Amino acid sequence: MIMIPKFGLKRFSINKTKNIINILIIGLSSIGDNLLISPSIRLIKDCCENSSIDFVVGPRAAAFAEKNPLFSNTYIWDKKTGVKTLIKIIENRKYDLIVDFRNSLTPFFLNAECRLTFFVKELFSRKSSIHEAERTVRFLEPYFGKMESVELYFPLYEAEIDEYKKVFERTGISLDLDNFIVLNPGAAFEKKRWDKDRFAEVARAIISKYGVKVIIVGSSNEIDLAGEIAAKIHDERVFSLAGQISFRQLACLLSKSKLLITNDTGTMHLASAMKCPVIAIFGPGNPLRYGPIGTKSIVLHTERKCFPCRLEARCNKNFICMNDVKVQDVISAVDNLLKTR
Repeated sequence: MIMIPKFGLKRFSINKTKNIINILIIGLSSIGDNLLISPSIRLIKDCCENSSIDFVVGPRAAAFAEKNPLFSNTYIWDKKTGVKTLIKIIENRKYDLIVDFRNSLTPFFLNAECRLTFFVKELFSRKSSIHEAERTVRFLEPYFGKMESVELYFPLYEAEIDEYKKVFERTGISLDLDNFIVLNPGAAFEKKRWDKDRFAEVARAIISKYGVKVIIVGSSNEIDLAGEIAAKIHDERVFSLAGQISFRQLACLLSKSKLLITNDTGTMHLASAMKCPVIAIFGPGNPLRYGPIGTKSIVLHTERKCFPCRLEARCNKNFICMNDVKVQDVISAVDNLLKTR
């Protein structure tokens, strides 16, 4: 980890964290990636108990910082607008410490006593066989101490939970009384989407066997996908809420769900943060690095030699690995998790 103080040769160490009062953390662009650094942010806050943390986050991930008690101020910054825009946003405020999770040169243009960046560690750290949340925490442990267990963090307040319960009741779902599971059939990268007919077949089998309600979620871009799957299931116990609930409402929903069946998405990481059991379907990608963590989970994936995938955006086999996960594989995983609850 490169650490360059602005003035002199003064070094920042774990013994001096009591002197760290004003901190700026530069977060990431997507909600899922920010959830993965949430244990690291908690480690910093727990070590610097009296600190005030300002947080910089990309526009697509603003919901991660909303109402988050870890942050005193949140600044929405699109990195495409350049560092000058960020300097203007934070009004040249001076910080005792800046921690940059983007691994960029940005901190060197901001006013800070000390900066933590990750240039060298990124070059030599093992990425393919360690979970990203754990890897990032390890970068910080020499400065902020050991973390006993790495768990994703996304807090909800009791008052808003009560409010959200009323919202769901108006759609016919009781978070306290109903047994339900959540399906997340979408993904920003379409090649990570498991077949919609298979999602529907799994849902029909679960409804028949367990008598649960099935709630389909997704972004505003996935409303049609969710609607198609709901129509294929064709059961009054199915609810399509894609594009209809906020990220925090989704978190509340997951916190009460029996389990989530999902592709590799930010929703999967949110379920981990809410301690919702997860069945994650992986094709391109690496669940060792980006799979569910800190909750009961089963990852289903191909056994092809090219797995785990290192070039997930490109594939000379047209992503046939997504077809290797069968309906019965998912149903068996559901049986496994529901029997343990």
